[in-house]
Amino acid sequence: MAQRFVLSYLIWLGVLFGLFYWDLSPLAHAPNEFLRLKLLAIMDWGLTPGQVRGSDIWINPHYKLMIEKACNGMIPVLMYLASIFAYPSSWRRRIIWGIGGTAVMLILNVLRIFMVTWFVMQGGRESFSLSHDVFGNAIFMVAGLVMFYLFIRRAHR
Repeated sequence: MAQRFVLSYLIWLGVLFGLFYWDLSPLAHAPNEFLRLKLLAIMDWGLTPGQVRGSDIWINPHYKLMIEKACNGMIPVLMYLASIFAYPSSWRRRIIWGIGGTAVMLILNVLRIFMVTWFVMQGGRESFSLSHDVFGNAIFMVAGLVMFYLFIRRAHR
């Protein structure tokens, strides 16, 4: 069963990334840009007025964070969805958990960007890697694993 899950996961990962993230996919641009623009709008609402300009969050006059496609939260969402879709369960349950998990991941992404911005504002550009690469990725890994664990536990009830 584990081999079947891993193979199914890899197939779903390829399909989802191919459809919703690959630059050549006609389905990829709109949702990625929508999420990026919504993220910027939320950041603009929550930060100091004028700190968000275009696609950038200005930390100081000499340093900015660039919010690009990879910042929109789509990558962890697709990885989570691939695990949910690959696991043997009813499609109704997979869709419900897929929608709920996507919402959680997107909310966490907003909090992650606020966290990275705060860390960089407090500690300077030296704190970017720690806050973005370590803490930011850890947030998604833990959340994805916890949600997948809960999905599996409830899939057999």
